[in-house]
Formats: sequence, C-alpha cells, structure tokens
Amino acid sequence: MAETRADEVGLERSLTTPNDPERADSSDQAPLSPNGPSETQNDQHPIILPSDTQTPQFQDLDHIQTNFTTASNKPYSVFTDGQKWFIVIFSALGAIFSPISTNIYVPAIPTLAKAFNTTTEKINLTVTIYLVFQALTPSLWGSAGDSFGRRPVFILLLSIYLLSCIGTALCPTSAYWLLMLMRVLQASGGSALIAIGTGVVADIAMSHERGRYLGLFNLGTTVGPALGPLLGGIFAFTLGWRSIFWFLCIFCACVLIPMIFFFPETLRTLVGDGSLPPPLINCTPAALMRRKRELRELKEKGEDPEQMTSKRVKFNPLASFLLFLEPEIALIFTWSSLYYAFWYAILTVFTTLLEDQYKVNEFVIGLCYLPGGVGAGISGFLTGRIMDIFYQKEKRRVGGDHRHSPDEFKLEKVRFMILPYHIGILLAATIALAWSTQTHTHIAVPIILNFFIGIGTGFLTTTTIYGIDLFTGQGGAVTATFNLIRCALGAVTTSTVQLIVNRMGSGWCFVLLGGICLLATPMPFVILRYGPGWRQKRRESNEEKRSQETNARNVTASTK
Repeated sequence: MAETRADEVGLERSLTTPNDPERADSSDQAPLSPNGPSETQNDQHPIILPSDTQTPQFQDLDHIQTNFTTASNKPYSVFTDGQKWFIVIFSALGAIFSPISTNIYVPAIPTLAKAFNTTTEKINLTVTIYLVFQALTPSLWGSAGDSFGRRPVFILLLSIYLLSCIGTALCPTSAYWLLMLMRVLQASGGSALIAIGTGVVADIAMSHERGRYLGLFNLGTTVGPALGPLLGGIFAFTLGWRSIFWFLCIFCACVLIPMIFFFPETLRTLVGDGSLPPPLINCTPAALMRRKRELRELKEKGEDPEQMTSKRVKFNPLASFLLFLEPEIALIFTWSSLYYAFWYAILTVFTTLLEDQYKVNEFVIGLCYLPGGVGAGISGFLTGRIMDIFYQKEKRRVGGDHRHSPDEFKLEKVRFMILPYHIGILLAATIALAWSTQTHTHIAVPIILNFFIGIGTGFLTTTTIYGIDLFTGQGGAVTATFNLIRCALGAVTTSTVQLIVNRMGSGWCFVLLGGICLLATPMPFVILRYGPGWRQKRRESNEEKRSQETNARNVTASTK
C-alpha cells in the first residue's frame, strides 16, 4: 500500500544525509553524480556522515549537498500525499494507546478498590506509576527508533502492550502487586509510541507541511486522555472493569496486524527518501519479496546500497537526556510541561469532583470527559494548519525556510505566535471549571468548560513542532525528551492534586497551580530573545567540526 510509489520511481535516488534531511527541497540545488560530488560542490559543502563518536547527532541547521541527490526538483519523500496520510494515521492510532491507557480506568477506581479490597489511594498509585514509566521508557525506545528504524520498534512496543493488556485483564483480584506490574509493562510498551510516531512524521514531512501532519498525529495524544475516561466509564458500568483491558487488547491487535503487513520503514538513515530497500528487519512482507530483486538491479548498475545511505546512527539511550542540555529545548519543554501537568491535574480530579458534587455513575462521568476530547481534537488539527500558514508566509517573506535562510527566518516568532491564545484559554477554562464544581453550579457548566480546556491543549502541538524544527533528524529523541519532562511533572500533580483539593477546595487548588504555571512565563520570551543566537552558535560549531574532519580526511588521503 504505502510502498507502491517506491516501486514506481525505480532506482532513481533522491536522498539526503540524516544530518540535513530537508536539503532536497532547496531550489538552488545542483545535480550531483550518484558516484560522488563534484570538486566544487565538495569544497563548498563537505559531506558529513554520522560518526560513532558523535552522539547524540544534533541537527545541523545549515544545508549540505550530498552525493545522493540527483535533481533539484526531486521531492523530499517518494511517498505520495495519500501514502503519507496512511502512515500518519496508523502512527497516530499506535500512539493513542499511551495517553488512553493512563486514565482509562479512572471512572472505575472505586470499583477496582472494592474488587482488590484496597484503598482508593493505592489504585490511584497505579495511575502514578504508569506516568513514571511513561516518562522514563521513551528515552530508551525513542533513541532505538532513531537508530534501528521506526517499524521494528513500533511493532515490538505494540506487542509488549498487547501482552500486558491480556495480563491485566486476567489479573486475579488477590494480587494487587500483579496489577502494578502489568501497569508498568503497559507503560513500557505504550509510552514510547508517541516518540516513535513523531519521528515518523519528521521523516516524511518537511517543515512547511509538518503542522498538518503533526496536528493529525497529535489528535491521539490529546484526545486519548479525554477518550480514556469515557471508554472506561462505559465499560466499567456495563461489562465490568476487566472489559476495559480486553477492549484495549482487541484495539491494539486491530492496529498491530495491519502495521505488520503494510507499515513501511521511514527512517532516512536506512531508506533515504523511502526508495532504498530497507534492511531485513525493517521490511514489510511485500518489501521483503522485492528486496532481493532491487539489490540485484543496484549491483548491475554498479551502485552499492550500503554506500548510498549513511552509517546507522549509534544507539544512545542517553540522547534524550543530552538534548535537554540544549537551552531552547530545556526552556520550552519545561514551560510546556508545567501546563501539561496543570491539564492532567484537572483530568485526574474531574472524576472525583463529579462523583462528590453531582453523585453521578461511571457512565455519566465518562460522558462528561467527551467534550474535552472533542475540543482537544479540533485544537490539535487546526493548530497544525494555522502553524503551516504562518510558516509559509514567513518562508515567502525571506525567500527560504528556517534551514536555508536561518539568519532572516524568525522561527521562534512564527512557531510561538499562537501559544498565548492556547494558554489563556486553558488557564481560564480550567480555573472556571474548578470553581463551578466547588460552587455546585449546573452540571452543564463544567461539561462546556471541559470543551474549552480541550481547545487549550493545542500548545502541545506547537511545542513539539518547534522541537523537531531544531533537531529534525532526532524526532524520536526530541519527543522522548518532552515526554520525560511532562510525564514527570504530570506524575507529581496526579499524586498530590487530590490532597490539595481536600485541603483548599478545587477552586483555590487550581488558582494555586495556575499561578505556578504563570511564574514560568518569562521562559518563552527568553527563547524569543536568545534563540536565534543559540542556533547560530550551533551552526558555527558544526561548521568548525566539519572543517576539522575535512582537513583530517585530506591529510589522510595525502599520506596514502
């Protein structure tokens, strides 16, 4: 399905180095020989392949010619728009399991407490421990996806998640420890799917179209936290709490099986623009049957597939932690994670507020989460489209994108333009919802406000796109870094918010949490002020490294 286009292009290769995966879009690009660059081109743009000693592979922001590009009008990816939508939709379906599993049984917490003969606090602990492992495991798997390929890691993680759902559904009520263990495995299998899926989007989409694809992908990550309680409430009220995990098991199998047969490898260090035969472990069944024939045809043309791609990026599980040392990443991800924790706090306590103030059952509680999911879905999709419009407008103004015209292109201003509206809506709606439940207004009021809370979650799409713009070749590690920070803060709020509500009331609790978020307001302004300078220093550092490596190669060649 998604690989048909790769067959049509035959052996015409339009590849870019992973250190600059968007170079193929440059309008001033000169044709290069598949056997190597011309002398002039090599002097101007030395070819740098990833080195095992250079980890993590931070993204260069300048453009580099490579010996893999054959024409200036070649597309960034051989996948058609329809195939890209297929890839992104299946990536989003896979990624939805992480957020949906976090709180899918929140409406059934009282039922689970009775079934396992334990306290509500201990059942809440299973939500917290899920968030802890949701923060930690993507750091490992995100880097694995950047190294070994998206497809095998995606399939492995879905398989782990599937088995953990079966284990949870069969968990005896006398074994609370086993419930905790299954939640750990669920988090380990499902949490990194967002990081891998975001890397897929970065592989196939350029900066000016990344908003629409990532907006669609983020539907799962933003709708999931609201859709989870809805489904959990329905199943817990009608079929019992075990049906929640049987549903997740069936849903996961429906995504995993088509992915095994049709989901192509997209990692550019392995398949370039999508037209190179992938390694054996990265092949779909159809690609596996074609692989031998394509390799034979390449050899007949005198081309070596191993020389047409750069070396596999060395697996570095610390890449996500090292990315946090970059100032823009540290500031914007910390700032966004505070608001993510603020959002997750209201999601966690909303069930208790509805049960205590309105005495509704699990089914009604689940329905009350639905408007938030609808709002989050609308916001994620529209935010991506709006960001693409802003980006295209700036690109036309300077005559190039942020990589080809880094000094003129105002990347931070373009990407942050919509952020104040998201944050303003999120803060106002969340605090208003908390006060409306405390004052026991009509139940329609918190339900409507929950919709606007969902609208305010669009900041997640904005933050993720900006991070990928900075380090495109490390889409998995970038998202894992964001996931690490936001889930860590989310775990803190989910474990403490009920205690704060019990002491202060829901209204003042969220006034306090909102005030903490507002204290971080200077962070985006610091990035707006100093971000261009930080990116320029990285460019100069990368140019100096390339110059040193080029001189070293020239010395080695002369001695031979």
